[in-house]
Amino acid sequence: MSPTTHRLTISSLSSRLISHTALRRAPALETNATVGSTPVGIPPDYSYLKALVKSTPVVLDLPTPNKAEKYFNLPLGTHFKAPSREMGLQMKNLFAHALREHGIVAIELGFDDGASQFTLQLIDALGCAPDTHSSTQGALWDVTYKPEGVVSAKSGGRAHSHSHGVGEFAWHTDGAFEETPQRFFALHIVHPDKLGGGIFRVLPAEDLVTSLKPSSVETLLNTELDLQVPDEFYKGKASIKGKLLSIDPESGRYLLRFRRDILADPPSKSPVVNEVIGELNNLLDDPEANGWRLPEDVFKENVVLLMDNARFLHMRTEIKDKRRHLRRVRFHGNPQID
Repeated sequence: MSPTTHRLTISSLSSRLISHTALRRAPALETNATVGSTPVGIPPDYSYLKALVKSTPVVLDLPTPNKAEKYFNLPLGTHFKAPSREMGLQMKNLFAHALREHGIVAIELGFDDGASQFTLQLIDALGCAPDTHSSTQGALWDVTYKPEGVVSAKSGGRAHSHSHGVGEFAWHTDGAFEETPQRFFALHIVHPDKLGGGIFRVLPAEDLVTSLKPSSVETLLNTELDLQVPDEFYKGKASIKGKLLSIDPESGRYLLRFRRDILADPPSKSPVVNEVIGELNNLLDDPEANGWRLPEDVFKENVVLLMDNARFLHMRTEIKDKRRHLRRVRFHGNPQID
């Protein structure tokens, strides 16, 4: 197929997917009624759309995970395959739309990219800007077992990040200690944990916030807290002030920043605020109530995961395979659609 034919296919598919992105998320109807051969509640062109997704190499159908575990079902139109670097960059409008609409995108790379340069090229193509991780570390950060740590600009010595250890890393958003947290991040999965550990889980901010009492939500929206900057991410300030919860003025969605270990102990001088933070922590401590695992068919080798850092918390379980290796880029901006 020529590059021109690829572009036409991607363009026509893009317009088709944009009108159907909410389909997979629609609540199931508790009915067996049918009209002809189509169940009530299912759009009449559902079969056509399903066949289109299955027959198109750049958009992947959803995996069928083990139902015994709570898995996160990627919305339709958020799981892609980029057969080549060139095609992947041509698909940027699809990625941008999915990221803005759903806050998550998974891209299976059909080419080798050991240095994760496609991730940087894609972020640039989206009209966004990668951020540095610290005063001594650049845009690319290796999430892997690294017991020697990194050099801290604060102390001049070695600092050790959770991302360089093997223990569980509890629920958090990236860069929660930044004055302006990076709105998005990308993870290039170079080598997943192949021994059953390092499980990546996600939790939509909306789900967490709606589990809080209304008065607690109001408190979080109106309270600034002191947030400590970890030594490995030092950029000139040891602490900053910030709210854990805000509202996006354009979309009206809740936006979250959170990492428990950067909060003071106690978090505030106000007993009311401390009670609210306790309520938040208790919700996050309940493994049965919160979070979904990304399926193995998504979180696998040579996949690039793009996420809205303010609309999802994420965590990982204890690592069993010390070769586990992800490469992360945090970035600012609003993904552009041409």
